[in-house]
Amino acid sequence: MPTYHRLAHLKDQPLVKAGDWVKRGQQIGVCGTSGASTGPHLHYDIFNTKKYGWFFYVYGWSLAFVKSIFKDPTPYIKNGIPMRNSRPHAGYAFLQYVRSRSGSYYHPGIDCNDLNDYGKPVYAPVEGRVVYVSTLLGKVWRSTFGWLNWNHGWGNMVIIEEMPDYDINFHE
Repeated sequence: MPTYHRLAHLKDQPLVKAGDWVKRGQQIGVCGTSGASTGPHLHYDIFNTKKYGWFFYVYGWSLAFVKSIFKDPTPYIKNGIPMRNSRPHAGYAFLQYVRSRSGSYYHPGIDCNDLNDYGKPVYAPVEGRVVYVSTLLGKVWRSTFGWLNWNHGWGNMVIIEEMPDYDINFHE
């Protein structure tokens, strides 16, 4: 089954495009606060389905269901990849229960961030094919009807399909 790595809230247009082949450690963008983020950080998650499209989020899903789709990205965060920072888990953690104005959910990834991460390079966490790149300009804005959230607030993001049989332990 394919595994997809989503890296979201990038500052500018990513440095890669759909169809590109990337290697672990290759720069793919820079940390930002695009989409509905409230501060600079890199949201990184790993999921095993494209059944819901690239923009799905887990509002109201049970913990068991979220666990069936998402994988803990912690083993892939090492040696400054996907981003060099002093506190790689200062934001929401994997499967942390969160209440927000959009609803409650189990956070499907890890927020890699520290106070001064805006503009820091973001690197590919695996070798694989870039299957989707989103380049939304600016932040998602609030209208009289609520958040205009056409991609669930991911902002500029890259999704990489992990190379089959990729072993993070072998590549480190």
